[in-house]
Amino acid sequence: MAPRLQMRGISKRFVGVQALANVQLSVDAGQILALVGENGAGKSTLIKILSGAQRPDTGEILIDGQPAAIHTPTDAERYGIATVYQELNLFPYLSVAENLLFGRYPKRGGGLIDWKGGRREAASFLHSMGVEVPADRLVAELSIAERQMLEIAKALHRQVRILILDEPTAVLGGEDVDQLLAMVRSLRDRGVATIFISHRLEEIFGLADHYVVLKDGEYVGAGDLAEIDTDGLVSMMVGRELEHVSRRSSRREEEALRIEGLSRTGVLSDISFRLRKGEVLGVAGLRGAGRTEMARAIFGADPIDGGRVFVDGREVNITAPDVAIEHGIGLVPEDRKGQGLFLNLSTAENIPVVALTSGGRNQVRPAQERRLAARYKQSLDIRVADVTSPVGTLSGGNQQKVVLAKWLEAGVSVLILDEPTRGIDIGSKREIYEIIRNLAEQGVGVLVISSELPEVLEVSDRVLVMRKGHIVADIERDDASEELIMSHAVGVGSDVVHTDAGAAEELARALDEATTTHDNGKGLN
Repeated sequence: MAPRLQMRGISKRFVGVQALANVQLSVDAGQILALVGENGAGKSTLIKILSGAQRPDTGEILIDGQPAAIHTPTDAERYGIATVYQELNLFPYLSVAENLLFGRYPKRGGGLIDWKGGRREAASFLHSMGVEVPADRLVAELSIAERQMLEIAKALHRQVRILILDEPTAVLGGEDVDQLLAMVRSLRDRGVATIFISHRLEEIFGLADHYVVLKDGEYVGAGDLAEIDTDGLVSMMVGRELEHVSRRSSRREEEALRIEGLSRTGVLSDISFRLRKGEVLGVAGLRGAGRTEMARAIFGADPIDGGRVFVDGREVNITAPDVAIEHGIGLVPEDRKGQGLFLNLSTAENIPVVALTSGGRNQVRPAQERRLAARYKQSLDIRVADVTSPVGTLSGGNQQKVVLAKWLEAGVSVLILDEPTRGIDIGSKREIYEIIRNLAEQGVGVLVISSELPEVLEVSDRVLVMRKGHIVADIERDDASEELIMSHAVGVGSDVVHTDAGAAEELARALDEATTTHDNGKGLN
């Protein structure tokens, strides 16, 4: 039998950039194909071509061995192709049933919509897919995981034959990931050909049957995942063997930041810690522990009820982000697109924005900004063809480097990084770690908040553990381990971990959630 999908000799060029060059892939019915590569490898362009959002310059697409003319998203839908992107395509203020059946609601006599029948149909279909959410519930009230599963269910309800999943677990953890991956596995039994894109290698090895690797827009190779290991796949993706960043300490005795009794009712309680110059202080904890809320409170983005903040040994009253910036504190937020960058502005315009607004300058100098951007492009290896193109066109890793360049140019003495490598490929992640280390060597106090325990252990000199808005542990790196950190995060003492079955089970679930974004504890995402 012919493969369900074949893409042959696909090439696509944009102005100044060869996005794809003679790329090919093949996936059978009932098969899961992992499409892997670093950010900027060409994965997004390839799936946009398959979904009809863009047209290739050369190449052909075959469905069940027959040429397919896919020029628009409507064409793709006609061939049974559906794509679930990271940015979900749902109507938040319509119900689950209305989203699932949109444009296909059952009708009664006279052409009227059968609302009750539609809700029954939606509830029955969702139950058959293992998606247990009420059909009349608003999508805005669903969790991210529930929305992801609704998107997949919507595609299957429309009798999809080829499903593309673009980083479906990027913002999920723990049981949410397990449930979504179980749903993807069920697609095999339905004969759906699935293309799965993820930076999480353990998901790929635990889920997919075959792989295709792209690098710099070119086809590198393909094969059976059972015949390759993690190191081999990584080498294909990055074109070299990856070295771990050496864990060298630059910690000094001088104090960069001290927090005393920081509190916010119902969110944070008596947060106190000391960050030294040249120190990388990791912050770990489960979702909802208050890590991001603590970062925002220190930066003045959220109000506090009490507490004291000291920078370089002097007490400061931080009432807003601009005040924090004046005192040398910077924040790289977890949502870099929504809160860290002006996506429609260029790299050259984004990098000086903090220095411009905080330094009393009132004049924009485009030529100077371009020279500045060119310098950071070289020093941070920001892969952008033209520093005057919109930063929104860059890959996630390169966008994060632009955010870091912004704070480097501002000259901060304390930098808070909230999920600094979320959604970033393996090679860029290593580069971000090296930037963090270099900042510490320059005497910057760095606070790194991460859901990924191997990441916390790799970059930190010391680890704070948060639970329910409190700091419950302060552990030196040499004494830290994933089990010890998570025993504090879930409120289980190390003596209980091995003796109490219920506590041990809770800890195991927490460890799974905290390490689900890594492969075999190697810190690769």
